[in-house]
Amino acid sequence: MKQLIARTLTSLLLVVVWIGTVQAQSTPWVIKVKIPFEFNVGEQTFPAGDYSLTQPLQHLLVLRDARGQTIASVFTGGIDSLAPVASTKLKFDSFGGRHTLTEVWQQQKTTGERIYPAKQRTTFAKRRSAEARETAEGSQP
Repeated sequence: MKQLIARTLTSLLLVVVWIGTVQAQSTPWVIKVKIPFEFNVGEQTFPAGDYSLTQPLQHLLVLRDARGQTIASVFTGGIDSLAPVASTKLKFDSFGGRHTLTEVWQQQKTTGERIYPAKQRTTFAKRRSAEARETAEGSQP
C-alpha cells in the first residue's frame, strides 16, 4: 500500500513539474508600442495610437488597444535572422500611403513572426474553395 502511494505521489510530482515546464515555455510575450500613423493589421485599419501586441499561442498574434481590449488577431509564420535583433521592432510595408504591419521582432531573439498579406490569404481561400467545389461536383454521377 505504501509503495502504491509513493508511486502515485511520484507520478503527480512529475506531472506538476512537466506542466510547469510547458507553461514556462508557452508564456505569452507582450510588446507595448506607440504607432504614430494609421496602419493595417490583416484587413483591418487602425488609427495612430498606443497598442500592445501579444502572442498567446505559436503563430497567433493579437493586437490590443490602449485599454487592453483585443481588436484584431492574425495568424503568422515564423521567420529567422542570422543574428539576434538589437531591439524589439515592428516592420511595416508602405504602399500608396497605407502602412501594413508585416513583421514583429523581439529584442535579442533570432526568430520573429511574419504576418502574411491579406490579399494572399483571400486569394488562397478562393482558390481552395474553387478546387473543393470542382472536386465535389466532379464526384457526383
